[in-house]
Amino acid sequence: MKTSRALVTNAGTPEGRAAVEALLGMCGTVFVAGEGPLPEEGKIPANHSCANEAVWQAMMAEITGDSPLDVLIHCPVSGSGMETAQTQLRENWLAAKFANVGLSADEGVFISILRDGVESGDADMAAVCEGMVISTRAAQIDAAREGKRLRSNRLIASPDCDAGDLREAISALAGPAGSFMAGADLRLSASAGGACSTSLEGRSFIVTGATSGIGRATAIEIGRRGGWVGVAGRKPDLGEETLAAVREAGGDGMFIRLDVTDPQAWNSAVDQVVEQTGALHGLVNNAGEAKNAPISQLSEDVIRFLVDLNYGGCRRGMTAAIEALGKSGGAVVNVSSVAGIRAGPGGSAYGASKAAMIGLSQMFHQTEAAPRGARVNVIEPGLIWSDSVADALGEEGAQAFREMVVANTPLGRVGLPEEVGRFVAYLLSPAASGIGGQSIPVSGGLELLHP
Repeated sequence: MKTSRALVTNAGTPEGRAAVEALLGMCGTVFVAGEGPLPEEGKIPANHSCANEAVWQAMMAEITGDSPLDVLIHCPVSGSGMETAQTQLRENWLAAKFANVGLSADEGVFISILRDGVESGDADMAAVCEGMVISTRAAQIDAAREGKRLRSNRLIASPDCDAGDLREAISALAGPAGSFMAGADLRLSASAGGACSTSLEGRSFIVTGATSGIGRATAIEIGRRGGWVGVAGRKPDLGEETLAAVREAGGDGMFIRLDVTDPQAWNSAVDQVVEQTGALHGLVNNAGEAKNAPISQLSEDVIRFLVDLNYGGCRRGMTAAIEALGKSGGAVVNVSSVAGIRAGPGGSAYGASKAAMIGLSQMFHQTEAAPRGARVNVIEPGLIWSDSVADALGEEGAQAFREMVVANTPLGRVGLPEEVGRFVAYLLSPAASGIGGQSIPVSGGLELLHP
């Protein structure tokens, strides 16, 4: 991204300064705009206030010409109260409009940074957040229908969140970790402090379903960041392949034979990691299966199987790991699906099991993890393409399914396992210590248009 061009509006605010710092290491040119003192890097000669459409038109003409921007980050103005809220709603709407016009059609990045009114008890800012979420989602749908593929996401930051954590969250959304995110909301609260690093060196993890797809890609990414991985699965030969790739990436670990429906196997897995490394810092509940068909064609055995594996496996894993994670201040990432947030044809059983994972994750964070100093988040991938997906559906079925999903995904493509793995690794890192109890789609925006 070194050759790309970015614009940060209201860059004189704390959020704006964090955005500029994040982008200077990622982009070739960073323009800044707003009122008051601004960072010197890339300052546009005119001190644009972003307050009305004429100003935006002049500003975009000044910096884009015939070359579109690659990144636009709009930050909130300072102040509080009803008038400030109205200004923020208007400015963000304008930013979304000119993101659709001025960003590259090939996955340009638009990030709206908002201040969390719910956490601060500010009714006006809470209203702004709700309005801006709908505004930017609708704008993204408009862009998709016009053939533009935008990575449009929102970062909702607590007023007292750590500046370093804010910078890393912006980097995640604007960089490779957010490459398949579109239409997501990421909330950043105050953290316990410490190093805001995305390194996983010296930390140990269990990743279930790590013998293929998202699980394997996540294990490899953890290894690339220096982590130790308990590669958990039921197939030793495939597990050893993953472990070799983890070591090649720079990490280490061991294969753990694990049936996620067996509570004793879970207890053994946690004990093995703690005995081997001295601690458990993270758990990724990725193992699961899908079965989609009209409800009239499904038997009770299907719902029993999917609930026991998808929901039950996740529940058993967190129960077995929570004490160890509390001691290390660790994190859980549960891998659900967009089927758990948007009902679709044939998804009555699979969607139920994945939706249950989402509700479980949020409540488990609140009642079990947070009181111990640990975190739980859940992600919802869209269609993530791998050989196993193609094999399961057959050549013709896979092609038809892929075409249907791509047509309903704002990014206009399927995702890759490594794209999910990068974001999971970020959520496991110290830099994400202010992110907990959240449900986050990593789906290319599929849930916005499908079914």
